[in-house]
Parts: sequence; C-alpha cells; structure tokens
Amino acid sequence: MRRGSGGGWGLLLASVLLDVPSALLRLVLASLVLGLLAPLGAWSADLAALAAAGPLVRSLAAVLLPIPAGPLYRAALGARRPSDRERAELDRSRAWLPPGMVLVVDSPDENAWVLGTSLFLTRGVFASPHLDAVVAHEAGHLRAGDGRIALAAWWLPIRSIARLGLAFLGSGPEPPRANVGRALPGPVRQPGGRATGAGAGAGPLRSLVRLPARVAGAGLLAVSGGLLPALLRPAWIPYRRSREYAADAFAASVGQGPALVEALSDWQMVDVAAPWWQGRSHPYAEQRIDRLQRTVG
Repeated sequence: MRRGSGGGWGLLLASVLLDVPSALLRLVLASLVLGLLAPLGAWSADLAALAAAGPLVRSLAAVLLPIPAGPLYRAALGARRPSDRERAELDRSRAWLPPGMVLVVDSPDENAWVLGTSLFLTRGVFASPHLDAVVAHEAGHLRAGDGRIALAAWWLPIRSIARLGLAFLGSGPEPPRANVGRALPGPVRQPGGRATGAGAGAGPLRSLVRLPARVAGAGLLAVSGGLLPALLRPAWIPYRRSREYAADAFAASVGQGPALVEALSDWQMVDVAAPWWQGRSHPYAEQRIDRLQRTVG
C-alpha cells in the first residue's frame, strides 16, 4: 500500500468486515444448491467456499497486487490502446506516470479516471489544452495507490447480482466514473434511489405492489455484498475528496499547478451547487483552485 491511501485501506477493511454476513449467506445458499445437485463432497465444499469468499479475496488482491481494470469493464467502455499519435502526446508525461495501462475511450467528454493500475483518458482530453494537467493529476492518484483502492471497492460486491437487486429496488447502479480525476468508485448506491417508470412510487397501493420486488432486491443485495458496505458511503466521500486534493498537490509538485488551475477554472462553469449533489466525491473547483494557488505561491 502506498503512503497517503491508508485511510482507504481502513475503509476497505471495514467494508470487507461488513461483507462477512453476506459471505456466510453465500456459503449457506451455495451449499444448499450444491447439496441438491449432488451429495456434498470435497469438490462441492470447495465451490461453496469459493462462492462465499471469492469476492473478498479478489477485492483484497486488487490492493496487494498491481492489477489493471478488468477486460469486461474495458470492453463495456469501448476502451482501446492509445494510437501512435496519442502515445506521442503522452510522451511528455512519462516522467510522472508510474508503470501501468493507459487506455483511451472515444468520447468527446473531457474526462479521466484511474481504476486498478489503469488510466482511462477520453478523446476529449486529447483535444483539449489540459492534457498535461489532467495526466499529472491522475498520475498522483496512481502513485498513491488510489486506483487499487478504487478497484478493490468496485470488486467487493458481485456486481451482476447487485445490479439485479438494484433493478428490483428501482435504482440504477453507480458507475465507477464521473468528473475528471475521479479515482474512487464508491460502494453500490444505497437502496431507495430514483424510481423508474411513469408514476413510480405514487400512492400506497403501488408501494404495496412493489413491496415483494423491494424485498427481493434487498435480499439480492445482501447476497451480492452490496448492502451493508453501502453504510460506509458517508465515510468514503470525505476520503475521496482528500485524495483529490492530494492528486492536485502531486500535479503541482511536477510543475502542473498553474495549468491545473486553468483547467479547473474552465470546468468551473458546470460545477454548480445543487441539493442532489450533496454526496459528490470531488471538492468544488473553487476549493481546489484555492489550495493549488496556495501551493504554487
């Protein structure tokens, strides 16, 4: 674990401990299913143990080993290797970037994030004047091990089951990316998010009709490991904000402070306060600019 991300290690460890009841539930369910299919033997006991503890082991492995973002996630984003022209543009940043995988997403948005040891950059970043500042900021996340914490948190739940549970609850899964610099995808969104469908949630009768689906959704989240760890979401948010400040400080230390201030000033036009942004993972742009200006003098 790199220096500076110890708080994330503590939050991840707490998430793992909160997932223990889900692991025990998975062990019971897997044993029942395997017992119905065949008499329980050594192989079935091993499979049940794998179903129970596999997500926890995979999550902790993401912290201890230099693992890039998974191929399914990369395929879902349509991420690709940089072209020769893009590699030439990134050559200026080689002194900052630690070893890892750089991938490009063909999106016009100006966005970047890290997951595991992978750095994702959109085409919009290459088309902007802020490429060096963005890469320096993300290099700070990578060097501190923030991407490993991000991947470990992303991998803790069984995401396919968690998505199904959220669908029953009427909530969408939270993607592991947002504004530029996002490095720490939080635990699965807590139940009871936005409703889907016309008039969803209107009246006691509709609520009663939806009750079985909500119970099933909560049960699926409990099995996936996405229920109890979500209780730590309020603790993850200030940690993630602190990591943004730390990544900004790293960018300033390699001479990209003024360029990052300029980039943040450009992005500030969409950085508005709104009641539904209270759980935002990033500090407001003006707060980051203040700190950077104090850093660069």
